Amino acid sequence: MATSSTIGQVKVTALVDCAPPPFEPNQFFPDVPRHGWDAHREGLDAGGKFRTNFGFFLLQGPDFTVLVDTGAGPGMNGQLPRKLHAAGVQEDQIDAVVLTHLHADHTGWLVQTGQGDRARPTFPNADYVISQIEWDHWTAPEVAKNTPDIQERVLPLKDLSSLKLVQGESNVLSGLRTIPTPGHTPGHQSLLIESDGSKGLVAGDILHSAVQVTELDWCAGFDMDKPTARATRRRMIERAAAERMVVAAGHLLLDTNIGHVVEIEGKYRWQPLS
Repeated sequence: MATSSTIGQVKVTALVDCAPPPFEPNQFFPDVPRHGWDAHREGLDAGGKFRTNFGFFLLQGPDFTVLVDTGAGPGMNGQLPRKLHAAGVQEDQIDAVVLTHLHADHTGWLVQTGQGDRARPTFPNADYVISQIEWDHWTAPEVAKNTPDIQERVLPLKDLSSLKLVQGESNVLSGLRTIPTPGHTPGHQSLLIESDGSKGLVAGDILHSAVQVTELDWCAGFDMDKPTARATRRRMIERAAAERMVVAAGHLLLDTNIGHVVEIEGKYRWQPLS
C-alpha cells in the first residue's frame, strides 16, 4: 500500500507521530453497537479491537513545503521531528503549518519549551494557519483555562506575526486552499489541493475510520456537533467521489490512509492507493 501520492505537482506523504494501543471500538464510537461492526470486520484488528494513528502529512510542491497537523507531541513519545528528518526535511524548511483543528493530537509539536524557557515555535519560518472560528472557540478564557494543551501549545502563538487566522475558504499557497468542514470541532477545516487538473483533500478528522466512508452517520465520541459532523462527512465524501480526489486521512492506519472514495452498488467505499 502507498504512503505517498503525487497530486499534479504536489507530493503528499503520510507520516505517523505515534499510535495508541488497540482498544475496544465503543471507546471511540460509543453510539455504534458492537453488532454494527459485524459487517465491517475489516475496520477492526484480528482481536476485534480498534486501532488508530496520530498522523500528519508532509506536502511538497515546486516552491513550498507544508505540514498539515503536528501529531500528539513529545509527551506521547511522538516522533515527528525524527520522521521529518528521515524524509530530508528540517524544521526551518517548513513554509506553513495548516491545523485542521486544535485537539491535542494535532497540536503536539507546535511549540518547543526548554527548562525555564518560553515556548518558541517548532517551525520558525512557517505561517501557522488556523480557522478563526476554531481559534476563537479554544482560546476563549472559559475554555482555555480548563484546557492545558491550549495554554501550553496554542496560546504561545498569539503574538506571532506568522499566525494566520482564516475564515471560510482561504488560499494558503499556490494550489492549496483551506475549506470549512465543521462538526468534529466548531472551526474544523480541511485542505484542498488543486494542481495540474488533479485534486486532493487532506481531510483531518472528517474520518477516523475507513468504515465511515460507508457508514456516513457513524460519529466518533470526540465529534462535538454530531449532526453537523454527519452532514459535513456526507458532503465531502460525495464530493471526493464525484471529483475523483485523492483523500488523505491521518487517523487511518499508515499504508491505508491515502486513497479514493469509490461508489460500488450504491454505497461509498474506501479504496487505499496501492
